[in-house]
Amino acid sequence: MVDAALREFSDHGYEGASLGRIAADAGVTRTVLYDHFSSKRALFVALLEAEHRRLLSHLRAALAGDAPSAERIRAMLEAFLAFAEYEPEAWRLLYPEHAPVEPEVAGDHRRLHRDASRLLASMLAPDARRAGLDPASPVAGAILALQQAALEGLVRWWHVHPRVSRDEVLDAAMKALWNGLEGLEKRGAR
Repeated sequence: MVDAALREFSDHGYEGASLGRIAADAGVTRTVLYDHFSSKRALFVALLEAEHRRLLSHLRAALAGDAPSAERIRAMLEAFLAFAEYEPEAWRLLYPEHAPVEPEVAGDHRRLHRDASRLLASMLAPDARRAGLDPASPVAGAILALQQAALEGLVRWWHVHPRVSRDEVLDAAMKALWNGLEGLEKRGAR
């Protein structure tokens, strides 16, 4: 059921998804779906939370240890790009082309992204400090938001240009994202 739901939500978005198609794809009845999930929203949120945990687990593993910041950032970017490459349905669920419109579901989506950003900020705190930034400062928050938006845009670009290798995309990301951080690290943040 979970795989069928992931396909449906990633292909059609929340509003366009059909519990009937999910049930048919999973080989069960809608009643069986409702035995496990009280509503379409409950199924969507459970799936969204599970995929967020999975992505964050990959990023956490990549950022483990005390390697130099450049190595940690490269490993994190590699993990993010590998997730986008090998888990395209999960990536589209987490980063849909169009955010859900239904207010409660849009709120669920924003909450998970906000929670993920806070967790990522805490994982990157040692690198922010090495760059002379207070990890809790607005500047560090703005830099993280900029990096997240850039990575999301980069993956969208990559999906349109699938012949570009992950290594080439990773190198481009490092040049664009790391050069700015490295400059902060060398000068000390202001």
